[in-house]
Amino acid sequence: MMIRTFILLLVLCSCATKPNDPIISGAVIRITEVGPNKWTAITRQNLEHLMQVYDLAPLLYTLDIQIQSQVVPHSHPILTLNTRYAEQPNKLLSVFVHEQLHWWGEKNKIEMNKAIEEIKILFPNLPKEGIAKDANSTYLHLVICFLEYKTMIHFLKKKEANKILKDFIQKDKIYPWINTQVYLKYKSIDAIIKKHKLSPL
Repeated sequence: MMIRTFILLLVLCSCATKPNDPIISGAVIRITEVGPNKWTAITRQNLEHLMQVYDLAPLLYTLDIQIQSQVVPHSHPILTLNTRYAEQPNKLLSVFVHEQLHWWGEKNKIEMNKAIEEIKILFPNLPKEGIAKDANSTYLHLVICFLEYKTMIHFLKKKEANKILKDFIQKDKIYPWINTQVYLKYKSIDAIIKKHKLSPL
């Protein structure tokens, strides 16, 4: 009965909200540990704690979350986190936000595509290293990683957001060229984001 009621609420909410709204404000995230172990448990515990500390409702575009060791985090078809940052909750938050933002981009494809066209003008030449898997993914990630960084500034303040970004660039080697441009070209990218109303917060 409770499951049917929850599904009904989801259906009603999806009919009543605009396409770019979160699925349901205050909804319960469904977290599944794939191959449960000590690190998936710690990651889950910290993610649940982060949801209590911060108002992440505006960023919840998918409610199904998987945690699995030794996988590359990805957004689709099911948002999947690895255990790399099990004991680093701020970085865990950043990665979780990043993957949710991919869902945000899917729900705002028209605005996202317009922004990407302007990003291409801003960055006409891409390097061979430090980028995503191809040019299209790199331009998309310039938007996603920027929004991720901006969201971290919102939740954690600029000093901590900068520390995370620096680690991603220098230590963790997560899209190092892309994240460097996010920092160096912040104002230029921000102007594009604001123009196309792409910030979920």
